[in-house]
Amino acid sequence: MCVRGVRHHVVDLGRELPGAPADPVVMLHGLLTGSAASWFFTVAPALARTRRVRLPDWRGHGRSERTPTGYGTAALAADLSDLTTDLPPFALVGHSYGAAVAVRFALTRPGRVTRLALVDPPFQPVGAADLGRVFTAATPLGERAAALVGETSLLADLAAEPAVTAADLAALDGLPTLAVAGSDSPFRPALDLVGRALPGARRHVLTGGHDLHVTARARLTPLLTTFLEETECPR
Repeated sequence: MCVRGVRHHVVDLGRELPGAPADPVVMLHGLLTGSAASWFFTVAPALARTRRVRLPDWRGHGRSERTPTGYGTAALAADLSDLTTDLPPFALVGHSYGAAVAVRFALTRPGRVTRLALVDPPFQPVGAADLGRVFTAATPLGERAAALVGETSLLADLAAEPAVTAADLAALDGLPTLAVAGSDSPFRPALDLVGRALPGARRHVLTGGHDLHVTARARLTPLLTTFLEETECPR
């Protein structure tokens, strides 16, 4: 799929079933070591049993085209907007930097998102300028990810990225929200920020680090399934 002049790889799973939830789900992966495969081989197949699921590769990731620039949340949210023009309003699940993009998308495109699930979101305490250092130190980079670091503006875009604030999250009040963090993740305090800004949000801490879709798949899958199938988010 070509959007905004960039070739994107997108995986579609599932189908609409009679009596099943009507909202599709779009699942966003994190940076550098993430791709559509992050969800395809973990949680997405379970969700696709009852609904449509879309898994895009961000630019420069998976099978999508690598561009020299365009890795800030505003640019990726614009990519996402064009990658979902054929969908009705949808639930949005984001892991890591994908969660930050999900928040940006929900803020700037009200009405397009029906539910928001944030999996180990990198809001606090690590500042945007430190995200690249954290990610590259945490996981050995393959050739493709190393090229992203060395040959694109990705780290500079991260450094220039404004942090997600309590005010940003509070502006999403009324949007059913789930936030999940790893007990050993540096981003665990993000749940406290979500709780202050969105007291009605569901929050869970799962045993593990940053890659909960892998290390805590057995617990994360039912949390997401239940949240997506609820008629309304408890307050």
